[in-house]
Amino acid sequence: MGLKAIPCMLFRGGTSKGVFFKREDLPRDRKLWDEVILKVFGSGDPLQIDGLGGSRINTSKVMIVWKSERQGVDVDYLFGQVGIEERFIDWTGNCGNLTTAVGCFAIEEGLVKPIEPVTTVRMYNVNTSKRVDALIPVKNGQIVYEGDYMIDGVPNPGSRIDLVWYDPGGATTGKLLPTGNGRDVIKVEGRELEISIVDSANPAVFVRAEDVGLKGVELPNQIDKKTLEKLEIIRSKAAKLCKFVEKEEEATVKSPHFPHITIVGRKQDYVTVQGRTIKKEEYTIPARLFSLQQMHHAYPVTGAISTASAAKIPGTIVNELAEERGEIVLIGHPKGIIDVKIKTKRSNQGVTIESATVGRTARKLMSGITYYL
Repeated sequence: MGLKAIPCMLFRGGTSKGVFFKREDLPRDRKLWDEVILKVFGSGDPLQIDGLGGSRINTSKVMIVWKSERQGVDVDYLFGQVGIEERFIDWTGNCGNLTTAVGCFAIEEGLVKPIEPVTTVRMYNVNTSKRVDALIPVKNGQIVYEGDYMIDGVPNPGSRIDLVWYDPGGATTGKLLPTGNGRDVIKVEGRELEISIVDSANPAVFVRAEDVGLKGVELPNQIDKKTLEKLEIIRSKAAKLCKFVEKEEEATVKSPHFPHITIVGRKQDYVTVQGRTIKKEEYTIPARLFSLQQMHHAYPVTGAISTASAAKIPGTIVNELAEERGEIVLIGHPKGIIDVKIKTKRSNQGVTIESATVGRTARKLMSGITYYL
């Protein structure tokens, strides 16, 4: 039958990398998308050697973008977390890092007209039904990718792109606190354990590092199999509480991606993956996020928004451990620090997250045609 071809772009957005398609370039039949994308990525193999996938969680992602028909929105976009060894695509959440590149892709593809000096691309994430604005530097009708803004987890600087997430609460479950509580108690290995579940940009369950025998400043290679198994038990119980599954035993298969599980600890000096010392005065809370039973190499933006939101909600474990520094929350992660600006509104009903702003960088890596069988 020969090779089939689809136009695409490869982008780095924040600390993630993914393949971008315009919706009209994919098959008209939505049911065919998963199979086509899995073939393009080479999924079903740990190296994804026969496709464009990067063999890691943060480099096996897909974005589908199209011109929006919604009032006040420029483009709609759909995110998929593409399986690596397993041939599946999780369409249930969003990727905050890769969202940075959605606005760039829209400008590059002519879906949005570039306006100097900053083009605001108004985006709507279909996965979570949430608005996000990307503020992209532009000069002479072109995106300015080069700059001196550094983000931890990316080796080279770029121009700063601010992402503004509006009303991020309840992105997947419909509620900022899916259980209605700042913290819940579950039983793990015969003893009670406190957790906090917060859904802001994406759902996450938080647990004190010390409650699972950790400090909260560990690096990916310092987490053993037994600890990963315990964290998956906790995450699975949270998935049931979020009503993602009926039985917690089903979570690993039926809801493998959400909620993320994050350990948070007490502030202390620590050393990053690259050997850099992070002083406890430099950040407000240390955190380690796990996705698909692996510690994230840095920190996902949506996870940062959930963590920063939790820091502003009285009664949560994160709020208990986080240092108060006004609207700014500085999260210490395995490769450094990510900062989130959180605007809140307080009422008799509790705390509402009005917006979250995160600075990122992005770069177009490739534009062309991908082929698959």
